[in-house]
Amino acid sequence: MKSQEIPVAFECQGQALVGVVHVPERPGHRGVLAIVAGGPQYRAGCCRQLVLMGRSLAARAIPVMRFDYRGLGDGSGPYQGFELVGDDLNAAIETFLRVVPSIKEVVLWGGCDAASAALIHGPKNPRVTGMVLGNPWVHSEQTEAQVLVRHYYLQRIREKSFWLKLLKFRVNPVSKIASLIQALRRSRSVQSSQATTTDQGPFPVRMLRGLTQFRGRILLLMSGLSLVSKEFDQLVAGSPEWRKAMGGLDITRVDFPDADQAFSTIAARDEMIEVAGKWLTQWPG
Repeated sequence: MKSQEIPVAFECQGQALVGVVHVPERPGHRGVLAIVAGGPQYRAGCCRQLVLMGRSLAARAIPVMRFDYRGLGDGSGPYQGFELVGDDLNAAIETFLRVVPSIKEVVLWGGCDAASAALIHGPKNPRVTGMVLGNPWVHSEQTEAQVLVRHYYLQRIREKSFWLKLLKFRVNPVSKIASLIQALRRSRSVQSSQATTTDQGPFPVRMLRGLTQFRGRILLLMSGLSLVSKEFDQLVAGSPEWRKAMGGLDITRVDFPDADQAFSTIAARDEMIEVAGKWLTQWPG
Protein backbone atom coordinates (compact mmCIF):
# COMPACT_ATOMS: atom_id res chain seq x y z
CA MET A 1 0.00 0.00 0.00
CA LYS A 2 1.23 3.50 -0.85
CA SER A 3 1.88 6.00 1.93
CA GLN A 4 2.95 9.60 2.52
CA GLU A 5 5.63 10.86 4.89
CA ILE A 6 4.36 14.11 6.39
CA PRO A 7 6.65 16.35 8.48
CA VAL A 8 5.04 17.85 11.58
CA ALA A 9 5.99 20.54 14.07
CA PHE A 10 4.30 20.91 17.44
CA GLU A 11 4.90 22.24 20.95
CA CYS A 12 5.50 20.71 24.36
CA GLN A 13 5.79 22.93 27.42
CA GLY A 14 6.77 25.88 25.24
CA GLN A 15 9.44 23.95 23.33
CA ALA A 16 9.36 23.13 19.61
CA LEU A 17 9.30 19.45 18.62
CA VAL A 18 9.40 17.91 15.16
CA GLY A 19 8.40 14.56 13.74
CA VAL A 20 7.42 12.59 10.67
CA VAL A 21 4.09 10.80 10.22
CA HIS A 22 3.81 7.84 7.85
CA VAL A 23 0.23 7.98 6.56
CA PRO A 24 -1.02 4.99 4.54
CA GLU A 25 -3.33 5.48 1.59
CA ARG A 26 -6.11 3.85 3.64
CA PRO A 27 -5.01 4.23 7.27
CA GLY A 28 -6.37 1.90 9.92
CA HIS A 29 -7.68 2.83 13.36
CA ARG A 30 -4.52 1.80 15.21
CA GLY A 31 -1.33 3.85 14.98
CA VAL A 32 2.22 3.31 16.23
CA LEU A 33 4.12 6.08 18.01
CA ALA A 34 7.88 5.43 18.04
CA ILE A 35 9.92 6.67 21.00
CA VAL A 36 13.59 7.28 20.31
CA ALA A 37 16.07 5.62 22.67
CA GLY A 38 18.36 7.99 24.54
CA GLY A 39 21.90 8.88 23.61
CA PRO A 40 23.07 10.37 20.29
CA GLN A 41 19.96 9.32 18.37
CA TYR A 42 17.05 11.12 16.77
CA ARG A 43 13.76 10.28 15.06
CA ALA A 44 15.38 8.14 12.35
CA GLY A 45 16.53 5.66 15.00
CA CYS A 46 19.67 3.55 15.17
CA CYS A 47 20.75 2.57 11.64
CA ARG A 48 17.60 4.36 10.35
CA GLN A 49 15.62 1.55 11.93
CA LEU A 50 12.57 3.71 12.75
CA VAL A 51 12.40 5.00 9.18
CA LEU A 52 12.34 1.47 7.80
CA MET A 53 9.86 0.37 10.46
CA GLY A 54 7.55 3.28 9.62
CA ARG A 55 7.57 2.50 5.91
CA SER A 56 7.06 -1.22 6.47
CA LEU A 57 4.10 -0.79 8.82
CA ALA A 58 2.54 1.94 6.67
CA ALA A 59 2.53 -0.58 3.80
CA ARG A 60 0.28 -2.69 6.07
CA ALA A 61 -2.15 0.24 6.57
CA ILE A 62 -0.70 1.05 10.02
CA PRO A 63 0.05 4.78 10.51
CA VAL A 64 3.36 5.51 12.27
CA MET A 65 4.75 8.64 13.87
CA ARG A 66 8.36 9.09 14.93
CA PHE A 67 9.52 12.29 16.62
CA ASP A 68 12.25 14.04 18.61
CA TYR A 69 11.34 14.84 22.18
CA ARG A 70 12.72 17.87 24.03
CA GLY A 71 16.50 18.19 23.86
CA LEU A 72 16.88 15.24 21.47
CA GLY A 73 17.59 15.56 17.74
CA ASP A 74 15.81 18.69 16.51
CA GLY A 75 13.69 19.05 19.66
CA SER A 76 14.42 22.35 21.40
CA GLY A 77 14.97 22.84 25.11
CA PRO A 78 17.05 20.90 27.64
CA TYR A 79 17.43 17.15 27.28
CA GLN A 80 14.73 15.41 29.33
CA GLY A 81 15.80 11.79 29.43
CA PHE A 82 13.39 8.88 29.28
CA GLU A 83 12.10 9.35 32.83
CA LEU A 84 10.64 12.79 32.08
CA VAL A 85 9.08 12.49 28.61
CA GLY A 86 5.46 12.01 29.64
CA ASP A 87 4.41 15.46 28.40
CA ASP A 88 6.33 14.93 25.15
CA LEU A 89 4.51 11.64 24.50
CA ASN A 90 1.11 13.19 25.18
CA ALA A 91 1.87 16.12 22.86
CA ALA A 92 3.03 13.72 20.14
CA ILE A 93 -0.09 11.56 20.52
CA GLU A 94 -2.37 14.59 20.14
CA THR A 95 -0.47 15.63 17.00
CA PHE A 96 -0.64 12.08 15.63
CA LEU A 97 -4.41 11.96 16.10
CA ARG A 98 -4.81 15.35 14.43
CA VAL A 99 -2.80 14.34 11.36
CA VAL A 100 -4.48 10.92 11.06
CA PRO A 101 -8.08 11.33 12.31
CA SER A 102 -8.89 7.65 11.71
CA ILE A 103 -6.68 6.63 14.65
CA LYS A 104 -8.64 5.54 17.70
CA GLU A 105 -5.85 3.86 19.65
CA VAL A 106 -2.07 4.14 19.86
CA VAL A 107 0.67 1.54 20.30
CA LEU A 108 3.97 2.78 21.75
CA TRP A 109 7.15 1.40 20.18
CA GLY A 110 10.49 1.64 21.95
CA GLY A 111 13.71 -0.19 22.70
CA CYS A 112 16.06 0.01 25.69
CA ASP A 113 15.24 3.13 27.76
CA ALA A 114 12.49 4.07 25.27
CA ALA A 115 10.76 0.83 26.31
CA SER A 116 11.21 1.94 29.90
CA ALA A 117 9.64 5.30 29.05
CA ALA A 118 6.68 3.54 27.44
CA LEU A 119 6.01 1.52 30.60
CA ILE A 120 6.39 4.54 32.88
CA HIS A 121 4.22 6.98 30.92
CA GLY A 122 2.08 4.97 28.49
CA PRO A 123 -0.49 3.59 30.95
CA LYS A 124 -1.40 7.14 32.00
CA ASN A 125 -2.79 7.96 28.54
CA PRO A 126 -6.15 6.28 27.75
CA ARG A 127 -5.35 6.28 24.02
CA VAL A 128 -2.46 3.85 24.55
CA THR A 129 -3.73 0.30 24.13
CA GLY A 130 -0.52 -1.52 23.25
CA MET A 131 3.26 -1.45 23.50
CA VAL A 132 6.11 -2.96 21.51
CA LEU A 133 9.04 -3.19 23.92
CA GLY A 134 12.55 -4.19 22.86
CA ASN A 135 15.01 -5.20 25.59
CA PRO A 136 13.63 -2.89 28.32
CA TRP A 137 16.23 -1.04 30.39
CA VAL A 138 15.96 -1.85 34.13
CA HIS A 139 19.57 -1.31 35.17
CA SER A 140 20.70 -1.54 38.80
CA GLU A 141 24.07 -2.49 40.28
CA GLN A 142 22.62 -5.72 41.69
CA THR A 143 21.03 -7.04 38.50
CA GLU A 144 24.04 -5.96 36.43
CA ALA A 145 26.34 -7.92 38.74
CA GLN A 146 24.10 -10.99 38.67
CA VAL A 147 24.08 -10.95 34.88
CA LEU A 148 27.87 -10.52 34.70
CA VAL A 149 28.42 -13.48 37.02
CA ARG A 150 25.95 -15.74 35.22
CA HIS A 151 26.40 -14.75 31.58
CA TYR A 152 29.98 -13.46 31.42
CA TYR A 153 32.28 -14.91 34.08
CA LEU A 154 30.76 -18.41 34.16
CA GLN A 155 30.75 -18.52 30.36
CA ARG A 156 34.33 -17.27 30.10
CA ILE A 157 35.78 -19.96 32.36
CA ARG A 158 34.20 -22.61 30.11
CA GLU A 159 35.94 -21.24 27.03
CA LYS A 160 39.17 -22.80 25.81
CA SER A 161 40.42 -19.40 24.60
CA PHE A 162 40.33 -18.03 28.16
CA TRP A 163 42.57 -20.80 29.52
CA LEU A 164 44.99 -20.47 26.59
CA LYS A 165 45.34 -16.75 27.30
CA LEU A 166 45.83 -17.52 30.99
CA LEU A 167 48.60 -20.05 30.28
CA LYS A 168 50.33 -17.57 27.97
CA PHE A 169 50.09 -14.85 30.67
CA ARG A 170 47.87 -12.73 28.43
CA VAL A 171 45.26 -12.53 31.20
CA ASN A 172 45.92 -11.16 34.69
CA PRO A 173 44.36 -13.79 37.00
CA VAL A 174 44.52 -11.54 40.07
CA SER A 175 42.49 -8.77 38.45
CA LYS A 176 39.98 -11.26 37.02
CA ILE A 177 39.46 -12.89 40.42
CA ALA A 178 39.12 -9.50 42.08
CA SER A 179 36.51 -8.44 39.51
CA LEU A 180 34.59 -11.68 40.03
CA ILE A 181 34.58 -11.28 43.82
CA GLN A 182 33.38 -7.70 43.49
CA ALA A 183 30.57 -8.77 41.13
CA LEU A 184 29.54 -11.56 43.52
CA ARG A 185 29.34 -9.12 46.41
CA ARG A 186 27.23 -6.67 44.39
CA SER A 187 24.94 -9.45 43.15
CA ARG A 188 24.14 -10.47 46.74
CA SER A 189 23.64 -6.97 48.09
CA VAL A 190 20.13 -5.74 48.86
CA GLN A 191 19.08 -2.90 46.63
CA SER A 192 16.66 -0.73 48.57
CA SER A 193 15.73 1.10 45.35
CA GLN A 194 13.85 -1.96 44.13
CA ALA A 195 11.56 -1.79 47.18
CA THR A 196 10.82 1.92 47.04
CA THR A 197 7.10 2.73 47.01
CA THR A 198 7.11 6.52 46.81
CA ASP A 199 5.23 8.36 44.05
CA GLN A 200 8.47 8.96 42.21
CA GLY A 201 11.00 6.33 43.19
CA PRO A 202 13.62 4.66 41.01
CA PHE A 203 12.59 4.13 37.41
CA PRO A 204 12.25 0.30 37.59
CA VAL A 205 9.69 0.78 40.36
CA ARG A 206 7.74 3.22 38.18
CA MET A 207 7.95 0.79 35.27
CA LEU A 208 6.43 -1.89 37.48
CA ARG A 209 3.72 0.50 38.62
CA GLY A 210 2.88 1.26 34.99
CA LEU A 211 2.80 -2.44 34.19
CA THR A 212 0.30 -3.11 36.97
CA GLN A 213 -1.93 -0.27 35.74
CA PHE A 214 -1.85 -1.22 32.06
CA ARG A 215 -4.77 -3.10 30.52
CA GLY A 216 -3.59 -3.38 26.91
CA ARG A 217 -1.42 -5.75 24.91
CA ILE A 218 2.37 -5.98 24.96
CA LEU A 219 4.85 -7.43 22.47
CA LEU A 220 8.20 -8.14 24.14
CA LEU A 221 11.15 -8.40 21.73
CA MET A 222 14.22 -9.86 23.44
CA SER A 223 17.74 -10.16 22.02
CA GLY A 224 19.86 -13.19 22.82
CA LEU A 225 23.15 -11.25 22.62
CA SER A 226 22.02 -8.38 24.84
CA LEU A 227 23.05 -8.12 28.49
CA VAL A 228 20.28 -5.53 28.89
CA SER A 229 17.77 -8.20 27.89
CA LYS A 230 19.30 -10.66 30.37
CA GLU A 231 19.23 -8.03 33.10
CA PHE A 232 15.48 -7.57 32.53
CA ASP A 233 14.96 -11.32 32.80
CA GLN A 234 17.08 -11.40 35.95
CA LEU A 235 14.93 -8.69 37.55
CA VAL A 236 11.68 -10.46 36.66
CA ALA A 237 12.97 -13.84 37.86
CA GLY A 238 13.88 -12.39 41.24
CA SER A 239 10.73 -10.34 41.80
CA PRO A 240 7.32 -11.84 42.63
CA GLU A 241 5.76 -8.44 41.95
CA TRP A 242 7.11 -8.32 38.39
CA ARG A 243 6.09 -11.91 37.70
CA LYS A 244 2.58 -11.28 39.01
CA ALA A 245 2.18 -8.09 36.95
CA MET A 246 3.39 -9.76 33.75
CA GLY A 247 1.29 -12.85 34.37
CA GLY A 248 -1.87 -10.78 34.46
CA LEU A 249 -1.39 -9.17 31.04
CA ASP A 250 -1.69 -10.16 27.39
CA ILE A 251 2.06 -10.35 26.70
CA THR A 252 3.58 -11.97 23.63
CA ARG A 253 7.30 -12.62 23.95
CA VAL A 254 9.53 -13.30 20.96
CA ASP A 255 13.23 -14.12 21.41
CA PHE A 256 15.88 -13.41 18.77
CA PRO A 257 18.89 -15.57 19.75
CA ASP A 258 21.35 -13.99 17.29
CA ALA A 259 20.27 -10.34 17.71
CA ASP A 260 22.20 -7.70 19.64
CA GLN A 261 20.72 -4.96 21.81
CA ALA A 262 19.89 -2.66 18.88
CA PHE A 263 18.87 -5.34 16.33
CA SER A 264 21.62 -3.74 14.29
CA THR A 265 22.08 -6.39 11.59
CA ILE A 266 19.83 -6.32 8.54
CA ALA A 267 18.57 -9.85 9.26
CA ALA A 268 17.70 -9.10 12.90
CA ARG A 269 16.08 -5.77 12.04
CA ASP A 270 13.94 -7.21 9.24
CA GLU A 271 12.84 -10.18 11.34
CA MET A 272 11.95 -7.91 14.27
CA ILE A 273 9.88 -5.57 12.08
CA GLU A 274 8.13 -8.52 10.42
CA VAL A 275 7.23 -10.05 13.80
CA ALA A 276 5.88 -6.74 15.06
CA GLY A 277 3.93 -6.10 11.86
CA LYS A 278 2.18 -9.46 12.09
CA TRP A 279 1.41 -8.95 15.77
CA LEU A 280 -0.12 -5.54 15.08
CA THR A 281 -2.30 -6.74 12.21
CA GLN A 282 -3.56 -9.82 14.06
CA TRP A 283 -5.29 -7.86 16.79
CA PRO A 284 -9.09 -8.17 16.92
CA GLY A 285 -10.80 -5.32 15.08
